[in-house]
Amino acid sequence: MIAELRKQLETEAAEEDNVQASIKLSLLFPKIFQKTKQEEEKTAMYGKVVLSFIFVLLLVFSYSIFIGTLDIRSYFFPRLKLPAAAPAPCAPEPPLRVFMYDLPRRFNVGMIDRRSASETPVTVEDWPAWPVNWGLKKQHSVEYWMMGSLLNAGEGREAVRVSDPELAQAFFVPFFSSLSFNTHGHTMKDPATQIDRQLQVDLMELLKKSKYWQRSGGRDHVFPMTHPNAFRFLRGQLNESIQVVVDFGRYPRGMSNLNKDVVSPYVHVVDSFTDDEPQDPYESRSTLLFFRGRTYRKDVCLTESWLKEQCVS
Repeated sequence: MIAELRKQLETEAAEEDNVQASIKLSLLFPKIFQKTKQEEEKTAMYGKVVLSFIFVLLLVFSYSIFIGTLDIRSYFFPRLKLPAAAPAPCAPEPPLRVFMYDLPRRFNVGMIDRRSASETPVTVEDWPAWPVNWGLKKQHSVEYWMMGSLLNAGEGREAVRVSDPELAQAFFVPFFSSLSFNTHGHTMKDPATQIDRQLQVDLMELLKKSKYWQRSGGRDHVFPMTHPNAFRFLRGQLNESIQVVVDFGRYPRGMSNLNKDVVSPYVHVVDSFTDDEPQDPYESRSTLLFFRGRTYRKDVCLTESWLKEQCVS
């Protein structure tokens, strides 16, 4: 009993000595104890910053997985990677609605089938085939194929013919001006040239009576004129219209230009090479033919002053 009491008294004395020693040390070395406290506070602050950073990182990581920008499954489980979904196809644009004038046959297919004296507009049922022996005339036959395409327009076409002009977005004038030049005195000195001129005069008189021509001044009317001398007598009256041409070699910029006209390729008149599927087409061919993009037309009297005189007359 006495031994236990003695031991307890010695323990309390030792603890009291430690407290007194700590007090003495803090009084003797206050800067050391202050510095230690600051370091503890700084360590605690760094810990809070690290924990905050980890929390934000986990938040961003979880959100990326949620919205699908991070595919963690394909990284850790590559066999579970889903195939990429095919992009949805673009909705097809509606076809261009075109009204085609019902012209007498002398303006178009009457120049192909001269045995027929009918003046009723051609239909898909009596549409004549292009003559196989016409040679280079086919080169400027875009007008024939454009008209035939509208007559046979069906589903899947980029342009369809409408019978109501009020619904039309464009107006196609089926005058075979290139074929007219090649048929009616293409030497420009033949008296038959007057037939070509008269067809142009009659056509313009007919169009100018149309309220749809008057409404737009012909700006929404399409004229195929792929031959450089097509519609040569009254072409100046079509400055505002859409012309289908192959180049602008003989006409002023104010008459034909890329702002309103369409450049069409020549119709292919050479037989196609059917056996044209070599494994390496570039190595199997020793000659390269290409179009350099510039033509020099023969000099003709299609000046602006001459055109003005023709329009006035």
